[in-house]
Amino acid sequence: MKILGILVSAALVALAGTGLYLRFGLQVLDRPGMENPAAPMLELLNAEWISEDGAWSARIEGEMLDLNYQKDLVYSGSFFFDFNKDDLNAKTELTFHDKQFESEDGSISGTIESLYVENCRLYLVLTTSQEEEGSIRQQAVLDRVEYGKSQTGELESEEIREVSEMAELMEFSWDQITIGDSGFRFHIVCAGQNPIDPRLSCRYMDRDAHEIVQIGDEGSIELCPTISSARWEELADFLCKAELPAYREPDPSPAGDMEVHAVPFVSKIQVTWRDGGEEFTNSYRGHYADELLELLKDIARETNSQKSGQNQPAPEGSWTCSCGQAGNTGRFCTECGQPKPAENETGEMRKVSEMAELVEFSWHQSAMNYDGCFDFSITPTGQESAAPCLHCNYTDPETGERIEIGEESSGFQGFWLDGTQMVRTACPPVPLERWEELADFLQTAELTPYHPPEPGLMDATNSKIQVTWRENGEKFTNSYSGIYAHELLALLQDIAEEVSSRAEIEPKPE
Repeated sequence: MKILGILVSAALVALAGTGLYLRFGLQVLDRPGMENPAAPMLELLNAEWISEDGAWSARIEGEMLDLNYQKDLVYSGSFFFDFNKDDLNAKTELTFHDKQFESEDGSISGTIESLYVENCRLYLVLTTSQEEEGSIRQQAVLDRVEYGKSQTGELESEEIREVSEMAELMEFSWDQITIGDSGFRFHIVCAGQNPIDPRLSCRYMDRDAHEIVQIGDEGSIELCPTISSARWEELADFLCKAELPAYREPDPSPAGDMEVHAVPFVSKIQVTWRDGGEEFTNSYRGHYADELLELLKDIARETNSQKSGQNQPAPEGSWTCSCGQAGNTGRFCTECGQPKPAENETGEMRKVSEMAELVEFSWHQSAMNYDGCFDFSITPTGQESAAPCLHCNYTDPETGERIEIGEESSGFQGFWLDGTQMVRTACPPVPLERWEELADFLQTAELTPYHPPEPGLMDATNSKIQVTWRENGEKFTNSYSGIYAHELLALLQDIAEEVSSRAEIEPKPE
């Protein structure tokens, strides 16, 4: 036994001499005269960390991590790591014995799938489950507080303008794109000036009723119900006081092999104010803005209830659902949520002759992948013989860069806030020869009629092309599905690239 003890001691001394045992541990720190090779990384980690939106924060002391969600402690435990490089920017994974966590009140639970530091930033990949919410896999990027973050987690940004008490709310929109049924869209815009007549369109999942709520049609302001001025002022007052973080685009470049980047969680709030005769728009992140979401849903329920209770003649373009509900004007029945019958089934699809003139084109696609979402809109300027104007945003398939051309119109497409026809001077013109090329393509293309996705599939791709023609003095619009229209998409991207290049080299008017 004595000989065995001597051999074990010698082996341990040899192992320490090789310098291979670099795993962090308190026993290494406590030995006098021994330099801890993990000390530089440990010094970097020991700090306060916070995400850009302030939802997630962490405090690291020694080998202990305290993780907070919205300032409530959800996890506390020890970790260890291997640091065998001199480069502090290299990726270093932190390992935990227990990865499960739950808040004290049970409002949120989840699993830490990965936590690592790279380029002096802390990357937290986790799966969370909240009350009345589904399971969501997400990534939070945390920075050291002393590296430029405030205690609230907001980045100092010149993009956010201060809103005074005298500012008037003109327009509000909130788009959230994610996997599952947590995605939604809210849009409220003033259709008039006096009275302001705020009009609502929205689409979201009602978890109590287990159905999708669809109100209004963003393509036509007349088909969107008016919300009460009291609720509009309530929303304005809430937004004035809310401390929402500035919006940041999702990181387009994957970090390592993390699958979480395949479907970014995008939640963007845009608020347009008028102050002193000047209009400006602030963009915020909508992550964890739960109170605002509940307010919007409450406004939507009230608006829909008032609209259903009005005994008025059915507006033009309304339809009757198979359940018997009449007067529907949107794409879904207000009673049972069933979609409007496909346009080819109702006989609304019109044949396009060679003499038809292309008047207007739009293509909107929403998908569970952020890069799969895009918008193309080419509309007339209202001036005779003038080139149509382009507004678009899409992801360049070669560079991965998000491209945006032209300024999106304030209010619903084609009209100003006072209801007059819009002249979209903020959008660059499309050369007439490219416009004719697009018209020729659409006349010969065999596009399938548009069918809206099933109401229960929030993560399904919704791709709708709308083409307006003029023939013998009469206008008509056909709607097609764009899911497999790859050649048309390539043509539009090519036109957009040419329009952008011309806009850069042409002198701007004084």
